[in-house]
Amino acid sequence: MATATQQKAGVQLLAGPPVKVSWSAIFAGTVTALGLWILLYALGLALGLSSINPQDTGSARTSGIFTGIWSLISPLIALFVGGIVAGRGSGVQTKSSGGIHGLVMWGLTTLVGFWLLSNLVSALAGGLFSMGRTAVQATGSAISAGASQGGGLGQVAQSFGIDANDALRPVNQRLQAQGLPPVTASQLEAATRDVVQTAVQQGRLDRQLLVNSIAENTALSRADAQEVASRVEAQFNNAQGQVGQAVQSVQTGALQAADATGKAFWGVFGALFLGLISAILGGTVGVSKRQRVYAEGAVVPTPPEGGLPPPRREVYP
Repeated sequence: MATATQQKAGVQLLAGPPVKVSWSAIFAGTVTALGLWILLYALGLALGLSSINPQDTGSARTSGIFTGIWSLISPLIALFVGGIVAGRGSGVQTKSSGGIHGLVMWGLTTLVGFWLLSNLVSALAGGLFSMGRTAVQATGSAISAGASQGGGLGQVAQSFGIDANDALRPVNQRLQAQGLPPVTASQLEAATRDVVQTAVQQGRLDRQLLVNSIAENTALSRADAQEVASRVEAQFNNAQGQVGQAVQSVQTGALQAADATGKAFWGVFGALFLGLISAILGGTVGVSKRQRVYAEGAVVPTPPEGGLPPPRREVYP
């Protein structure tokens, strides 16, 4: 059994074999930890959901708190038991090497657990992502179709809050009162096609260019063209303001989400660290006295000088 000897305080220490990692014990501990984790989590869900009273809305909050706390405790218990299995099944080991087996078991369990969890989340969210992608594609198609149209105040302009009929309403009312033919929305669209498309692309409406285009391509006077252009410009600026507010809201939401994500990752770090400690403790506790005796070697008295060595007697702690 001994491979080397050491002299210490009048006794002879027969060192045991070198420590080796037992992957079979690690796999056994991993399977145990995962199975027990699922079992305990299912138990927590069953207890939490069963405690909900349909007549009491406050019971849902209590159930959620219990389920959240249990979801943190159950992996610690599972990893501790898995560490015990890994340490006990590792063969000839010391306490420290048993902790190493618990450490490796924790790492393998974490990787497998995250892989299973990511697959589950992907399966559940796959339908939502598919619907979202379809909506984005439909929106992109609508914008492309609007951009390809020739109407200056067509779908692209309307998407920016510009209404040709509303812009022409005061002028047309005055023209009708004077017995003159009104200007139609299609005529205004044709007269402002290039100006509005450029404004949509650049995000800025050139009012003077818009007035000139309306006056040159319609029967409106310069004053009426200026009035129509003012209403179009007001609609465009109002839409731009709403877009700016939406962008600001999205940016604020993104910052809030980043802050919440950072706090969540701190929670994940804490849970993983506690699980690591639990697994190492389990691996240390799992190593039995017999395993430590074989790993640390036998202890026999040192023979006197010139005399015969006494018969070997193993001393177990």
